[in-house]
Amino acid sequence: MEKNGLHIHYMGDMEEYGSITQYEPTNVDPDECLTIIYTSGSSGFPKGAMIPHHAYQTAFLKRYLAFRHDPIYFCYEPLAWVTGRSAIFRTFFAGGRTGFSTGDVSLMMEDLALVRPTNFSGTPAIWNKIYAEYKTALLLATANLPSEAIATEEDRLLQQFSKLIPLRCKRINVGGAMISTVVLNFVKRCFSHCCIYESYGITECGPIASNNMIKNTLQFRLMSVPEMGYTADDEPFPRGELLIKSDEMFSGYINNPEETQAAFTEDEFFRTGDIVELRACPNGEVYVNLIDRKKNFFKLSQGQYISPEFLQAIYIQSPFIEQIYIHGDLLADSIAAVVVPNREYAQAFASEHDLRTFDMKNPDPLFHNAILQNLRSIAEKESLHKHEVPSLLIIDFEPFTPENGLLTSTMKPCRHKLATHYGDRLKQSNTIEERLKTIIKTTTEQILLNDDEDNVFIPTGCDSLTAIRLSHTIENDLGIAVPISILLQPNMTLQQLAIVIKDPSQISSMSHSTLQRLYHDSELHLDITVGKRTHTVAPPSMIFITGTTGFIGAFLLAELLLVYPSECKFLCLVRCKSSINPLSRIRQNMLFHKIWKENFQERIIPLQGDLEKVYFGLDHEVYESLSREIDIIFHCGAAVNFVLPYSKLYGSNVCGTQEIIRLATHTTTCIPIHYISTLSVLSSNVNKEVSIDEVSPDGLISGYAQSKWVAEKLMAKANRLGLPVIIYRLGSTCGSTETGACNQTDLHTFLFVAMMKLNSYPETIVDARLHALPVDFTAKSIVYLSGIQPAIDGKIYHVRNSNSEVLFKDIIDGIRNCGVQLKSVSLEEWRSKLKTINDGERPFSSVGEFLNENLFKENCPISTEQFCNSISALTFPFLNDVYLMKWFNFILENITCQ
Repeated sequence: MEKNGLHIHYMGDMEEYGSITQYEPTNVDPDECLTIIYTSGSSGFPKGAMIPHHAYQTAFLKRYLAFRHDPIYFCYEPLAWVTGRSAIFRTFFAGGRTGFSTGDVSLMMEDLALVRPTNFSGTPAIWNKIYAEYKTALLLATANLPSEAIATEEDRLLQQFSKLIPLRCKRINVGGAMISTVVLNFVKRCFSHCCIYESYGITECGPIASNNMIKNTLQFRLMSVPEMGYTADDEPFPRGELLIKSDEMFSGYINNPEETQAAFTEDEFFRTGDIVELRACPNGEVYVNLIDRKKNFFKLSQGQYISPEFLQAIYIQSPFIEQIYIHGDLLADSIAAVVVPNREYAQAFASEHDLRTFDMKNPDPLFHNAILQNLRSIAEKESLHKHEVPSLLIIDFEPFTPENGLLTSTMKPCRHKLATHYGDRLKQSNTIEERLKTIIKTTTEQILLNDDEDNVFIPTGCDSLTAIRLSHTIENDLGIAVPISILLQPNMTLQQLAIVIKDPSQISSMSHSTLQRLYHDSELHLDITVGKRTHTVAPPSMIFITGTTGFIGAFLLAELLLVYPSECKFLCLVRCKSSINPLSRIRQNMLFHKIWKENFQERIIPLQGDLEKVYFGLDHEVYESLSREIDIIFHCGAAVNFVLPYSKLYGSNVCGTQEIIRLATHTTTCIPIHYISTLSVLSSNVNKEVSIDEVSPDGLISGYAQSKWVAEKLMAKANRLGLPVIIYRLGSTCGSTETGACNQTDLHTFLFVAMMKLNSYPETIVDARLHALPVDFTAKSIVYLSGIQPAIDGKIYHVRNSNSEVLFKDIIDGIRNCGVQLKSVSLEEWRSKLKTINDGERPFSSVGEFLNENLFKENCPISTEQFCNSISALTFPFLNDVYLMKWFNFILENITCQ
């Protein structure tokens, strides 16, 4: 018909006209653009993806022809986007019908009930809304019910909410963005009359995965994003940006050549912009776990990357929350959150707390704090980091909608518009320096000023355990793990630490500089001349020994005193103040360990000196005299500290070793050295009794291991020059088989003392095992090996018991057999309990950072072949119940009671 000069055609006319008119097929270039589909614009301005003819045809053949007959589709998304348009075409070609939304988001469920589609696709925003209503209804309905009635009420509510999706609907597709596991599980429970599918697809290249399984028709790979901490080498599963190549690929973005070029790799893979984790399944399929959009990630001021969708999916569990937006920027050291509360739950809260003047534009502080506390509880339950907990909370009862621009038309949060909308309110004033000042004040009890460039917060010689606590607090609060060795660097200031936290890449460069120093120090010129060897067939008359005021050194001295004849004297180097009798220090130490005998006194010659000083700080004449009288040197002295950095241990452990070598080569007759080292010098890929020259220091983390590595290198160099050197690398040493006497500053001892004081143990190490050698047998082995003839210089022994172990459950039983009640608790609860132990000299709350499930773990089996073969004449002790009773009784009687 014609009206006002215009031709108007009714549908019937069009169908009739089409049935009698013949059309010639149009030849189309397969690469010609057939249509343009727009991206959602959730992270920026929408881009128009040009879909070529061959890609659209491929998609049609794959999906449209297999579509069920007589489908009914409910369309609520714009047809410029892929989901709605594809579904309408599929429905049309299958002879189905489409019902369109009124456009009012608040009426969507009513529209859905009228259309009653056979399948329904919804973004997480829709399911989050339904879940928010459900959890609110559940909490309010069960607030005063007994526990046994809650399950019944939950089933009733699930049945009620299930009616939101009509019974005619048999399939639900969940996609378009990440969805919380909690919400997805709710959807599956509530709408059990439907098959639930998780769909993952991208406008530019079509479907990628169904129910997290990548389609086998795709080519894909990961690209590492190391600056964000995601790499294809990650364990246990590779992570990175997903790259895709498919036969449904778009050809580019219309009028946007720059974005088009950036979207493809050189080999024409599409950069999806999604950070994912890939897991290989036994059947050959690949499971993909979407972490977040790369563009969604933001960096905090300390350099930590945050995935907002990941956090939003966690915090949506809160009954207070209907919608949430997680925000952060380079000037903030923690996240901020914008929350749209559930109105019904907010009103119930106001009624319960008698907030009669509850203002939704300016909520009561009690309501604000309740939400914040609830988010913190969820964060703790989900083991989130401190910087992933909102430090700033904005409450807005105006929901995010497409009408106000805070949601896209595809119901996704429009992040750039949300950031702009709440911009002024999201600004956080706390700087890294201010946060650090608070942390340092709490941890070290120092008050620092920002404008003081000399803010040295770790004074020289401070308790290294303070640094442990400081490092742990910084990681908890700011999300950056700062090695203790960096905290303890000389003259570390507040400003320097802030720079490190803002740019964590400096940590590796600092570690690299330490590595360079290790190599440099290991090549130090010894400036020695090695003369002929002393005659060692006859028993020695004078033995020089260091470290006798320590644990191993005390037992070594006791064993030497028992083995060598009474004519043999022992020259013991002791560092102490001039007002203190060095013999008293040796005696008190051996008395504590129950190995002192009064006749030892007449054979011990105490020598007050310092390993770190040239000639040990001794008078020249004294030094000359002792260097001529000594027959053998046992060098056991060292600063044993697994926290202090290399620079702090250099003097005792490296310079001290140089001085021992100087003493051994001072005269024309060289003195053999028996050097006590540690298995800590071995990097993770070395386990044989090989020369230190075959061991790289790259994997050595602790300053102690690094300093002993350098010291061994110097000993190896001296040995190559002709100095007789035997090296004993010690593993863990435990209590004496005779008395149970143990090292009171050992980590294992701290663990057992803490267990006894707290009457509990951490459940995470219940299956652990301890490889340790009793200290008296360790000393016996060293003395035995040192007496083997002919000379065995150059040998290296791993002094440990690799064939025997103590099970942690036996340790628990052993402590219980000593009358101590023990119960199992979680590691976190146990660490919390540690803070209640009031012991100024042994701050257990700090040491607790070491006492975890890794304490008993061994990187790789350590070879002890040379050691075991050489001491085959000796019998290894049994670490049985009797032994454990001695060990733990010693702790109870001599350490725990202190």
